[in-house]
Amino acid sequence: MIDSIDNASRFIGAFTGFAVGDAFGYPCRELTFEEICRRFEKKGCLRLAVSSKTNTALFTDATQMTLFTTDGILWAALSALSESDTEGEHSDGVNYTEYVFYAYQLWLYTQTKTIAGAEYSWLFDKQVNPYKSKLIRTKGLHQKRFSDPVNVELLSRMRNLAYGKITAPINGIERADSGAVKRVLPAGLFFNYSPELAFRAGVDFSAITHSSPVSYLSAGFYSAVIAELINNADIDTAIERAAKILKTYRNSGEVLAVIEKVQTFLEDENISPRAAISHIGTSDNAAEVLGVALFSGALFEDSYENAIRLAVNHDGQSDVCGAMCGGLLGAYHGVGFIPKKWVTKLSHLRLVEDIAISLVENSYFNEKQDDQDEDPDNSDDFDGSGDSEFSQQSHENGGGFKIDFDDEYEDGFFEN
Repeated sequence: MIDSIDNASRFIGAFTGFAVGDAFGYPCRELTFEEICRRFEKKGCLRLAVSSKTNTALFTDATQMTLFTTDGILWAALSALSESDTEGEHSDGVNYTEYVFYAYQLWLYTQTKTIAGAEYSWLFDKQVNPYKSKLIRTKGLHQKRFSDPVNVELLSRMRNLAYGKITAPINGIERADSGAVKRVLPAGLFFNYSPELAFRAGVDFSAITHSSPVSYLSAGFYSAVIAELINNADIDTAIERAAKILKTYRNSGEVLAVIEKVQTFLEDENISPRAAISHIGTSDNAAEVLGVALFSGALFEDSYENAIRLAVNHDGQSDVCGAMCGGLLGAYHGVGFIPKKWVTKLSHLRLVEDIAISLVENSYFNEKQDDQDEDPDNSDDFDGSGDSEFSQQSHENGGGFKIDFDDEYEDGFFEN
């Protein structure tokens, strides 16, 4: 157990560890292990690749969407603070999921130059929307970094706040891929004071686009593990506690089976790490991606470099596995654990650190909520008391909607 690390270090460590792991796996994405070995070294990708154009290590949409998830949480938290009756007191009725959805519409714009409909055009109106997103003003985040086609497709269709919930899935379509599990790190950080609530937040943020229980329960599991680590649990204990929460949800069997494989292989000294990963699974299935990240991080919990190399070098989703493993270890050990030689090469490092600091400054720690639902799976009301003031601005219009920014948004760079 590690109990001498301050919260700021853990938050910054989680974000930078996630982004570095993502960047490490970026050039290996969609390659088999054999192809990785041919492209890099005989034993695989062992070094952080740096862009010859920018001289930085580039991350994918996994980090992009994680930053935008954070933006939505911060937006909701600041909205709750401004609406509270007592100065400095948070409102309990804020709809976090709705704000995260709005943030995803902003991310969608960065990738496609469109939003789902004209009813969201107020997001870019400074007279109507007082929240000033640092992310939308960061031109580098407008670059496409393997933008997940599933997320793009589904977000583009979500007119009039018709985003998915576990009790109201999108058009009945079930997506079990890793497109949602890779973006919920901030849920575990922000709701750290209650791993059960962190689990539920991860579920709800994931269900915005992904209606498969495999996908949203994997996301909830990862969020709960992160929350446990912030509260000084070791990785094995965090996995055990998250598994107990997982069992309270319906349709958890497939995810639980993967977690049990992870726990079994961590105790088996006779199986090689690479063989264990092949048994856990190396497809784009959300539970398998989660399993690879957890196994790599727990097996090499004292070596970020070894853990990331294991998480990346296989036939599966190298970038997502590397990112989730890196976020795990950063939350556990703090920012000092991430190799400085890699951190200093990270694209948009100052922005990543700034977002992490903003989140820690707006988070609660070691507090309990007494009014949580006893059965989180039976409710889609994590969102809070109801729609935000902005939801009333939704109205019927046709098709995807193209937005033209003014110069401040279109060309502005974020500066510290």
